[in-house]
Amino acid sequence: MKKYIQTAFLLFMAIGSFGQIDFAISQIPQKLKENADAVVRFDQTEFIIESYAKIITKHHWAVTVFTEKGEEDHATFDAYYNNFEKIKKIEGCIYDQSGKLLKKLKASDIEDIGLSSFSEYITDSKKKTAKFDKKYYPLPYTVEFSFEEESTNTFFFPSWNLQNYEKVGIQNSTFTVKAFDTNSYRKREINLPNPSQKYFNGKYHEETWEAKDLEPVKHEEFSANENIPKLYLASVQYTMGDYSGPSKTWNDIAAFYATLNKGRDILPSMTVEKLKSEVGSEKDPKKVIDIVYKFMQSSTRYFLISLGVGGWQSMTAEQVATKGYGDCKALTNYTIALLKQVGIKGYPALIYGGSEGNNAERFEDFPMSRFNHVVACIPLQKDTVWLECTSQTNPSGYMGSFTGNRKALLVKEKGGELIKTINYLPEKNIQKREINVKIVENGDAHVTVKSNYSGIQQETRNSVMERLSQTEQKQWLHKALNLPNFEISNFSLLSEKTVLPKLNEEIKLVANRYATTSGKRLFVKPNIMTKYQVITTETEERKTKLFLNPNSESFLDEDQIEIEIPAGYTLEYLPKEINLKEKFGEYKASTSVVDDKIYHKRFLKIIGGNYSKEDYAKWVEFLKTISKTDNQKAVFVKVP
Repeated sequence: MKKYIQTAFLLFMAIGSFGQIDFAISQIPQKLKENADAVVRFDQTEFIIESYAKIITKHHWAVTVFTEKGEEDHATFDAYYNNFEKIKKIEGCIYDQSGKLLKKLKASDIEDIGLSSFSEYITDSKKKTAKFDKKYYPLPYTVEFSFEEESTNTFFFPSWNLQNYEKVGIQNSTFTVKAFDTNSYRKREINLPNPSQKYFNGKYHEETWEAKDLEPVKHEEFSANENIPKLYLASVQYTMGDYSGPSKTWNDIAAFYATLNKGRDILPSMTVEKLKSEVGSEKDPKKVIDIVYKFMQSSTRYFLISLGVGGWQSMTAEQVATKGYGDCKALTNYTIALLKQVGIKGYPALIYGGSEGNNAERFEDFPMSRFNHVVACIPLQKDTVWLECTSQTNPSGYMGSFTGNRKALLVKEKGGELIKTINYLPEKNIQKREINVKIVENGDAHVTVKSNYSGIQQETRNSVMERLSQTEQKQWLHKALNLPNFEISNFSLLSEKTVLPKLNEEIKLVANRYATTSGKRLFVKPNIMTKYQVITTETEERKTKLFLNPNSESFLDEDQIEIEIPAGYTLEYLPKEINLKEKFGEYKASTSVVDDKIYHKRFLKIIGGNYSKEDYAKWVEFLKTISKTDNQKAVFVKVP
């Protein structure tokens, strides 16, 4: 232990001041530089828990940048702060490839930006952006930064993420917690290269983690990258403004949210009267919820308000009713208040929204707040209705890719409960197409496409329909359709606002030179439009599990295609029928010819989720077979 203390002391001395390290790139081990965008020379984080009401973070690091990508990710840094957090100091230097100092960061190089300058929200949060002047610095070069932050918001603790960036080597990185009490924080260690070292320095209980000489990594395709080393810290007791309490359990976190928003559900009498008039004599709970949801959507819009504890505390329901806007928590609180007035109980549900599909809150036994969104949840006797209150176009009950397929923390009167949101299986995310094609003698094709989309597969097109003009919709379709040369002559988009939303699309177009000729032969690709071409480039042994994002890789496509070819041709070659079935999906394709018509059927089902790393090789072969089959052509010969 004594030896470790001495080593740590020397390390802290070495990197405690600027300019005491040789930053020449010759000092970087070759294995860390190979194929690297950047190399972290050192990265020291010191997190000090002074009390349950005050924390301090000191961060000092240096990165050698080799490429434009490395420059984009590492040459600038942002320090965010608000009324609870203060940035005490920011320092920085830049060095050339030999380690010679080029410049020190000046006050004029640090831009202070008030985030309320953006039109979408009002917040007291700000950021300081540190970057060197616009003078060109030839690559490679090294940037060194340090900053100190003091916070009286102890609800959120920092984390240590070693290899979040691809193609970045790490020479040395340390993370130290200094705590007034050994039980003042909780931790979750994931894939860390070394165990922590602990000791008491007379004032603080210290725990230090260290990593050295980590070679650059490339994140694997179709992976949740579960092998990345990380350290999560969480509080056991928090202070935020005038609020304080325990934060060890999901009940604690839910109780904090409930306390912040207690009594904020009072509505103006005029709003209540108007709502009850809309509901009338309707008694069916689901129909009443639908009426309330439409009432909320028609009278509000999204606008973020984050002032003081406003990141967690909602505007009052009365303010939303009066002003006609609010953020996710305000609109959710308002909707729940409306439901209460017509005898239906709803609850806020904290959630990590996003399309990543790998739920950010994976550690059910390690409660911590990593939520970024709030929705309304209404448990009924035989069903549960979820409402995305920030959407003005979603039908009642639809969550979709942003909040579906994950867990949420339900905030009840007597605590919290982690519950599953709606799981959108492939059978809910359908694309069905009927395509009729008539090929003329020169190879051009007149095409009619009727497509039906549901669930997650309709989201993008629904957004296009709701937000873009007719001209812009046509431009979007031109980019989205998987055809080489074509002109759209007519199209229509029509949505169905059901619990599982649907969208019907009809397109008429002319595809130039769809069929090709060579001598007396005519070549026709039966699968005219729907493709699933994913390029996989990995050749090394798989290290992580196969992960198919359920919010993008969980769907069912079904095509029926009828192609009329010009008269006077006879069949020479027809693609063979194929039928593949694996645990992660199913693919079927068949082609037949009757008289002068080709009939092609295609079926593809992908089941999102986690699979073993051994399944990755099968997945690659599955994709290759799909790509090869989708691109096969039928061959016809001109009859003399």
